[in-house]
Amino acid sequence: MTKLRVVFLASSFLIAIIGFFWLNHPDFSLSFSSKQFLPVAPGFQITGISEKGNVWLDNDETRPVNIKTLNFVSETQLRSDDQTAWEFFFEGFLFTALPGSAIHYTPQTRELILEKGEFYWDKKLAAQKVEISLFKAGNIFRLSASGRIRLGFSSIEIWNFSGQLDFDYNGKFFQLKGLQYLDTKNGNKIPPANLFPAPPFVSPQAETIALTLANDTIIQFKWKNVQGARNYLLKIYPSAMRDNLLLSKVVASNSIVLDIMSFIEYSELYWEVAAFDTAKQIESAPAKMGVIRISSSLLKKGLLPRPPQIEVDSLSVSGNMVLIKGKTDPNAQLSIDGVAVQLASEGKFIHTISYRSIGVKSIVFKAVAPSGLESVFLKQVTIFDE
Repeated sequence: MTKLRVVFLASSFLIAIIGFFWLNHPDFSLSFSSKQFLPVAPGFQITGISEKGNVWLDNDETRPVNIKTLNFVSETQLRSDDQTAWEFFFEGFLFTALPGSAIHYTPQTRELILEKGEFYWDKKLAAQKVEISLFKAGNIFRLSASGRIRLGFSSIEIWNFSGQLDFDYNGKFFQLKGLQYLDTKNGNKIPPANLFPAPPFVSPQAETIALTLANDTIIQFKWKNVQGARNYLLKIYPSAMRDNLLLSKVVASNSIVLDIMSFIEYSELYWEVAAFDTAKQIESAPAKMGVIRISSSLLKKGLLPRPPQIEVDSLSVSGNMVLIKGKTDPNAQLSIDGVAVQLASEGKFIHTISYRSIGVKSIVFKAVAPSGLESVFLKQVTIFDE
């Protein structure tokens, strides 16, 4: 009994110590994930390559990268083809390199140079400022918490999403606050433009669908409005690495209905949305990516979508007024003589037109499906003098 009592007291004491530690360190976690590996050691490591194409160790594209066997023990140059995006960790930052990007890494000095292409970065483990270089050594770029950069032939575009960022480029010093955009325009200083914050909510965030009927491919994308933003840019990709952009569309509201029929060859579709300045052609910080997973599909690949049908059930003339009743595809956008018409359930609509003169009048009906296909329908009425 004495031995059991000692074991019990020791166990209780250990549990009390662990409980006290967790109360004072609420962010501490002992959980591990087999799906994603976040290196805790400083340095460089490739963590993912998109399915199509390759990342190469030479300009002649004869030595493809093998993530499992590649060790960065010597000076290395990496570049991807025009179809391949890839991810890598550097000093606690996760980078996504879009297709056609190239970098140079020297492990002896732990120097990373972004040589060309477009990159996103996001701080995961870093506790202090991390420096990289742009184009060549000497163009020092001090990373912020998250952002995006596009290296052009003679200019740099930077979207700084969060944290302070500063860099030296061709002997000039630049500094950006969070939510600011800068285009160096051949090295000349241009005041940074302010960015809108990311939409705080999107739908669908993570949805799995089975495609059995043609209308199953019609998806409503929606997000919470960003104060002050009038337009948004929606993008769809086949992977979270943003390779092979499938769709880019400017939307003048906080939702849109799209037909994903032309994308059903992919098992997953990733989408993101950001406020968009149509005058300056600047997109702001993107919302967290949503994903649509296609669990199964009975639809034939290449099945062509059909334009929406328009049916006019009645067209009544009373004096100079015309009352129209009808229906169309409930997912379509309907206009009558250029005026947008709100659809009720099952695509039914009621619309009135007032004329100032007598005679034969042509009424143009136009319905546009989420796929972009449209139907145009013409009806004529005669307005008599009372």
